[in-house]
Amino acid sequence: MLAHMSILTTIVIGAIASPANLLAAPLTLGQTQSEVVAPVDQSVAPMGQSQSMQSAGSVQGGWTWQLSTDLKDGAGGRFSMNRGHVNANARVALRPDLDLLIGGRYQRDTYSWQDITAPWTSTNTTRFEASLRWKASQQLQIFGGGMTRWAAQSGASLSDGFSGGGAIGAAWAFSKDLVLGGGVGLRSRILDDPLWFPIVVVEWQIAERLRFSTRLTSGWANRSGAELIYEMSDNLDVGVAAVYDYQRFRLSDDAPISGGAGTTEALPIAAFVSYNVTEQFSVTAFAGATVYGRLTGTTQARNETFATDYDPAPVLGIQGTIRF
Repeated sequence: MLAHMSILTTIVIGAIASPANLLAAPLTLGQTQSEVVAPVDQSVAPMGQSQSMQSAGSVQGGWTWQLSTDLKDGAGGRFSMNRGHVNANARVALRPDLDLLIGGRYQRDTYSWQDITAPWTSTNTTRFEASLRWKASQQLQIFGGGMTRWAAQSGASLSDGFSGGGAIGAAWAFSKDLVLGGGVGLRSRILDDPLWFPIVVVEWQIAERLRFSTRLTSGWANRSGAELIYEMSDNLDVGVAAVYDYQRFRLSDDAPISGGAGTTEALPIAAFVSYNVTEQFSVTAFAGATVYGRLTGTTQARNETFATDYDPAPVLGIQGTIRF
């Protein structure tokens, strides 16, 4: 079976597990080595959603383009952005009922502005995460872990863009076709109060070739979404995905809001095609539009001095995944 991606501002998703496999062995909710990936950005095996009890790993890279669009709220001007990212992830089977998930990610977002003073230019984000997934029974899985993240505009110190957090949750296999679960997490934010956030786990095999999944959710509040996937063949999947993407980063001392924090929010919806070139390599392409987007800038005194929504923007992307 194939996996899938999610869209924009973090573009990568992992594959979805077939709920039918969940009752055949201790509960596992995620992706196998031979699965593909779809349109948004996410780790290979997020907390609470994995499928194999064997150790495995993957390296994933991709590029996303959000084309030029107009700013609203009296800000005037236009902007566009593109994002490149690389993920490396591993799942280590500590025991038959216990997995260690570790991962790292680097992404670079580059912004272009027209008819407006650029509030920021390019940003760099590095993230490391580790979690445990315990198959408590044939139906129950419990998961939890922590994350560290550094995000800053080019020219700013990454150490000033540090944030971290943790999350815990559980999932239950109600049948061979349906897995539901949830959890809660807490993470710090740059120049803002800590954020509590929910985690939702849904794996629903609607029909033999049609499934619904929330694997687009990273588990760290920076990305939440869902996808509907149709398996055209053993090597080809098509579908649609929607993902809310949240990024917050430290601004440089040379930025108009010197040493403050910038925030981007986006809700892209896209159609995607995922193809397994081999058992170890897959590619995914997607196209859609950001139906909601917002940009804000916050001073070191935590005052929001720049805020604007923006018009819908076309989104295009491609991604490749190597599994081993």
